Amino acid sequence: MSKKSRPVFRSKFEERVYEDSTHREIGAVYEPYKIDYTVPELTKRYIPDFILPNGICIECKGWFPLKDRKKMIFVRSSNPTLDIRFVFMDAGVRIRKRSKTTLGDWATKSGFLWANETIPQSWVNEKKNKCKKRTHQDVHHRLYLTGDYGDYTWA
Repeated sequence: MSKKSRPVFRSKFEERVYEDSTHREIGAVYEPYKIDYTVPELTKRYIPDFILPNGICIECKGWFPLKDRKKMIFVRSSNPTLDIRFVFMDAGVRIRKRSKTTLGDWATKSGFLWANETIPQSWVNEKKNKCKKRTHQDVHHRLYLTGDYGDYTWA
């Protein structure tokens, strides 16, 4: 005789509702599938930490949580001509406790230039017109939302 496996609940309350519905033989199924939805577009503001005389935007990061990493992807996709670069307090720090990916790895994988601890003199010396002109197609945020950002389905 096989016993039905019990679901893993996200809260004690969900577990109580499940037990009640099972006891009452309602036939409710716990989290049977995922439902896609679209978050309406929001307009937000980003303030770079520093702007070099040649127009390069510098963002200094020590702690860099997921929400901020996503934000930087969206900032770049919304402003494709901006040259945004990172200066990390320690580029060797992992992005999450159990991740093998470091801040430097993330920046490289996401197409951002980065440095450790200080702004490199080579960035300061760059000419204004050397900055790559990008289009929205080059930096479309939906192309970057893979891997570390979870699964996204776009309509």
